[in-house]
Amino acid sequence: MNEPGVCVLVLNWNGADDTLDCLQSLQKLTYPAADAVVIDNGSSDDSVSRIKSDFPDTHIIELSSNLFFGGGNNAGLEWAQTKGYEYVIFLNNDTTVEPDFIEPLLACFESFENVGIVAPLMCYASDPQLIWYGGGRVNLWTGTVEHKHIRKSLDVVGTQALTTDYITGCCLMMKTDLAVEMAGFHPDFKMYGEDVDLSLRCREAGYQLIFAPQGKIYHKVSASVGGEFGLKKLSRKLGGLLKLYSRHAAWYQLPSILFFQAMFSLKHLLTYAKHKYNSGTKV
Repeated sequence: MNEPGVCVLVLNWNGADDTLDCLQSLQKLTYPAADAVVIDNGSSDDSVSRIKSDFPDTHIIELSSNLFFGGGNNAGLEWAQTKGYEYVIFLNNDTTVEPDFIEPLLACFESFENVGIVAPLMCYASDPQLIWYGGGRVNLWTGTVEHKHIRKSLDVVGTQALTTDYITGCCLMMKTDLAVEMAGFHPDFKMYGEDVDLSLRCREAGYQLIFAPQGKIYHKVSASVGGEFGLKKLSRKLGGLLKLYSRHAAWYQLPSILFFQAMFSLKHLLTYAKHKYNSGTKV
């Protein structure tokens, strides 16, 4: 019996160092029918030549301009469909993976009904014993979108696969036909919110989202509060969230969303200012 083909799509934009690390980890995959494919999002550096030099057998989809997260990944999805891959994995280039991370994800499509998206456990690359993503919560009354168990130790998640509210675009797996049916990531989102939007659209269509902690990857994001919550990043996230609320929240939920988001923004600003003060940097 042939194993179903899995296309691992790695989106690159001027990030060759991270992409090369990611591809190096993908070369060690234990799943025999997985292929890594790089989508170059119109890089202006030497990314393509470096990737070709270090990984000459890796296919690169070269886009002429930066289509951002959603557009770039959608181009990869279209390519994967034409090549007949049964599953796609959208994987951030600033990640590395455990060799056996695919098998637990695939198993969820058999053990759960109406599976839309599956994600692995995601830990900090800088501190692999700390969780970055251990499932997700979405509350359209407060406008809250958050990772469960963030910065907590690995023992809080166990090994049982569970349903979850949303799955981060850092790493998610779908059946290719369903991803195409859902039209991939919505182009209105440029950087933040497109993964939550896809998650909610899948749920609204009757599909389950599954967090599979036996699969594991590592994300190169700072484990410090200051590193994750800089002002520029927060402003971009807020813009994505506002688009998300306009698409999925009911009109009567908007006043409470605005109130809670104002409170959350103030909290983040205070946290940011405290971090800068403690580090000796002027805000």
